[in-house]
Order: sequence, then C-alpha cells, then structure tokens
Amino acid sequence: MSYNKILDRDIETIKKDLLAIIESTKTQYANTFESLKTKNYEIAQEVINNDIKINDMQNNFTRMALWKIAKQQMVAGDLRLAVGGVLICREVERIADVAKNICYFSLKYKPETIEIQQISKMFDLVNKMLNIILNLVENYTEDQHQKVLQVEEKITDEFNLINKTLAEKILNSKSKDEAEKIITIVKQLKNLERASEQLINIEETVQFIRTGKFEELQEYINKKNEKK
Repeated sequence: MSYNKILDRDIETIKKDLLAIIESTKTQYANTFESLKTKNYEIAQEVINNDIKINDMQNNFTRMALWKIAKQQMVAGDLRLAVGGVLICREVERIADVAKNICYFSLKYKPETIEIQQISKMFDLVNKMLNIILNLVENYTEDQHQKVLQVEEKITDEFNLINKTLAEKILNSKSKDEAEKIITIVKQLKNLERASEQLINIEETVQFIRTGKFEELQEYINKKNEKK
C-alpha cells in the first residue's frame, strides 16, 4: 500500500474515532436527560458508570493519534488534524463529565419537577451544542464561527435568566437545606453553561486545524458581554 493511501486511512481513523467519542457523549447526555425526566435513578447510575468508558476512549484516542503522528511523520494540515483532535477530545471529555455530575446530583437530591424543568432548558441548548461540535469535526474545512457564537450566546443568556430566578428563590427559602439544594442546582446549571466554553475552545481548535492559526473567540465574547 502506498504512503499516501496509508496516510489517508490514518486520517480517516482519527476522524472516525473522534466522532465516536462525540456520539458517546451525546448518548450520555440523552440518558441523563431521560433519567431526570422520568426520575429513573438506575439510568443515572448507568451514566455514572459509563463515564469511565468516555475517559478510556479519550486516552485511547490520544495514544492512537500520537502514534500515527510519529509513525507517519505528519506535516501541515494532517498534523494539525491529529494534534487538534487530541485537544478536541479533551474538551469533549470535559463536557461528558458534566452529565456524570448531574447524575450524581440527581441521585443525591432527587430533584422536583420544577427543578428538572430548569435544568432541562439548559440541556436542550447543550444538546444543540453537541450537534454543532459533531458538525464542526465532520466538516472542519468549513467556517462555522457565527453558528457557534449564536449557540454560546443562547446558553449564556438562558443561564443568566434561570440564575436570576433561582437567586430569588434562595433569598426566599424557608430553610438552610432548601437554600443549599437551590445552590446545588445553580452549580449544575453553571456546569452546563461552562460547556459552552468548551464549544468555543473546540471551534478555536477547528480554526487552527483549518488555517494553522488560533483565533481568540473567547476574548471577542467577553468584550461583547461587557457591552450588554
């Protein structure tokens, strides 16, 4: 087999394995949402148990990508894809951790329907975000800046809106336990909101793969938020 064919096959393997990690993370979120919606705590425990598989996938991907870099002596765009894939994989694993943490919260606090609804609003946006991440990796040669920025803004705005409502509930809480539970909900929502930062990091990495340059999107977002 020619060198070019071997290299092409290795690049396809990198893309395929990276997409598999993203799909597994989407499954974790879908199961987390199902466990919340149905109050099925067995599913929540399954999500927690399956998180180690995401960790293993990340470690295996990293080893595979580094091996292919060394073996094929990749250069230019192929090298950026392999290196960028490792960076993206790390960000996706962090997003998967959020689903696990929400399941821990669910098992401990057994949230009420109204609390689940508040978390679910953020879940919908994070699911859209995961679809965008999948699309970013599948079509990494396309510029999708605006789509990423729009979803990031929606996630931030939704968090701020819900956070304001919960802050009022904390002030009006009738007991310390009730206040602590609301604070814990805010923490889960904040974790979901932080997932949008991972999306920005992934888009910056995709930009690097595409052009060879990193663009500081987060700095642009921070300046935009200051003007609001």
